[in-house]
Amino acid sequence: MITWRITNSTSNPLVVEILQRHAWNYSWWPCTNAQISAGNYMIGSGNIICPSSCPPNVSTINSVTVPCTGYNQIESYVSGEGRFTFRVPPNYRFRAIFNNSAWFSLVTGGGVWSVATEINTYIRPSGRYNQAPIVTMLPVIRLRRYLIYDIKINVADNDFDRYTCVWSNSSQECGGVCRSALTLPASTFLNETSCILHFVPATIGFYAMAFTILDFENETSTTPLSRVPIQFIFNVWDSNVTCSLKPIYIGDVSADECIFVEPGKNITVLIRIKVQCPNATLANVIGVYPTGFTQSSRYTDAYDPTINIFQVSYTGNANQVGQNLFCFAGVDSIGNQGDSNCLRFTVQLASDSRNTLYVNNATHFPMGLVSKYQSNWTLLYPTTTTFVRPTTDAYIRFKITSTQQDFVTYNVAKQTTNVIYLSDRLVILSNVAFSPGQNYYISIDPGVFLPIATCLRDSMEITDKTFWPYNTASEPNTTVTTSTTSQSSTTTLVNRTVNI
Repeated sequence: MITWRITNSTSNPLVVEILQRHAWNYSWWPCTNAQISAGNYMIGSGNIICPSSCPPNVSTINSVTVPCTGYNQIESYVSGEGRFTFRVPPNYRFRAIFNNSAWFSLVTGGGVWSVATEINTYIRPSGRYNQAPIVTMLPVIRLRRYLIYDIKINVADNDFDRYTCVWSNSSQECGGVCRSALTLPASTFLNETSCILHFVPATIGFYAMAFTILDFENETSTTPLSRVPIQFIFNVWDSNVTCSLKPIYIGDVSADECIFVEPGKNITVLIRIKVQCPNATLANVIGVYPTGFTQSSRYTDAYDPTINIFQVSYTGNANQVGQNLFCFAGVDSIGNQGDSNCLRFTVQLASDSRNTLYVNNATHFPMGLVSKYQSNWTLLYPTTTTFVRPTTDAYIRFKITSTQQDFVTYNVAKQTTNVIYLSDRLVILSNVAFSPGQNYYISIDPGVFLPIATCLRDSMEITDKTFWPYNTASEPNTTVTTSTTSQSSTTTLVNRTVNI
């Protein structure tokens, strides 16, 4: 997978960042956990180039060498991802390709490989530059012969654009494994809208699949903003053991749920995989690991030996803003592979929320100077948009600007008298007296408007302190002076915060 985004839109030339993820034969670049932790063991060889219609000074763009981030000795692959930047002037559209020739023996197609991404530095009507989709697939997917599979292509578009998945169809995009070069079962079908591939394997061996993801400006656009390649392997096998029940994921976090992470913060999640076939055990876990991931050893649940547990930890980095998919699947001792499940670790900067209320600066009041007893706060929804109260905990936070500490918080799911969801607005009724002479702002957690499980634009947080700032007036110290013929005394009364 090779994708891109523009990370500096104010410079000329623009700064374009490439995110690339590659998998190779393990025997070529054997990798260890220690090398992954060190972050400096590089895998892969070759270069990404611009073949034609190139911007000035852009020909050989960069190497495909990336740090190792994961491996699987049973399936014999090593994988890694990395980022680099280069400069491109505005108003260019061109392709960046990587090709060579070393496909191993395939059931159909083979020989030359090639992947191509299309980069577009035209500014969008919104005033922003595009971020191309990110695609995450397991390098190897085990399929049992004659079973029916519906395989999801996992896509994240951090602009929340409409996207489709199509078969790669040119030599630059797919080399010797384009759809036209493959002999596949007649029932093979790709739903381009849902990005689900229907496949019933009939021949044992390896198949290479090549797809391209297109994103669009709106629901009616036909010209894609970008083209992003994804290629992966089907390993078709069979067994005389009749049980074909797949291992299933039963973890604490729902598959495809957004898990919001601040840059520099670490989050840990337990993964549980249940083996369903009698007398089988969990033999393997196939995974794709973004940079910043670590995984513990597996252990068996003390109360259910069919459940295997391991822990993954992720530390978000500021250069990973957006969704970072960790995808995985269990393989049992028979060889049955479970469906691929993905957790969407979403790194967000306060100033880069894609929530439509933030992007469109939805009307909200009051702002600026308010009474310390101000209690009514309103945020208007855009026309034709409405939200309902979530059923899971999420908070609206009144924060002290200087310390970033919460002054008061309201749980939108439970404090129904303080947070009111109307058809056209959100109303917050605070019940505190704010300290005089302080600057504050209102911060909105992920999940206040849409459940975070949806991973949609409006499930994102609004934490930018410039979005909804307000302040209270200072109050002078009150001085009372009394005097008699013999002495005078001065008493100073200091104001204090009153919490109601």
